[in-house]
Amino acid sequence: EKEAMSVDESAAVVNAINAEAAGASSPGASSISLPPNRFELELEFVQSLASPAYLHYLATSGILYQSTFLDFLRYLRYWKQPQYAKYLSYPHCLYFLDLLVPPSSDPDTDDGNENNNGGAADEKRKNETHTTTSGADSGEAFRREMAQVSFRNFVHEQQFYSWQFRSARLYGSSGAKE
Repeated sequence: EKEAMSVDESAAVVNAINAEAAGASSPGASSISLPPNRFELELEFVQSLASPAYLHYLATSGILYQSTFLDFLRYLRYWKQPQYAKYLSYPHCLYFLDLLVPPSSDPDTDDGNENNNGGAADEKRKNETHTTTSGADSGEAFRREMAQVSFRNFVHEQQFYSWQFRSARLYGSSGAKE
């Protein structure tokens, strides 16, 4: 039931983005059907978030600041579930997804913690007030910094060091030791 709701929300976001791009005045002006290869399209898009150059493009073009796009990124959080994450070739894209739209920035989402009702309402109120006072918790700081070329280069460099370290740990040192 919750999955079907997410699909409906996704369709609404896609309709809103298409209507905004087409310049339509009403969001229901165009009826859009979801493509049959939707899984592959969303997989490809989520993995594109692993590229600092692409994130820089999104930040400089202003797309990262559109509420409909941020809603779409929130919808894509389902890729963090193991049954979907196993298809990712670049799992660090999920880390960038959390930086762009942190789970704490969306007070309407529990992220699967439905069994913890002890202080859920208090925690939700705390997150709402903290989100409104702190731009860092809403992902705003990361989105703003990604527009800077120096930060994009820094993120890319750190990614390189991470992959270099991972490669050395998995396959051994590249230097020949005798």
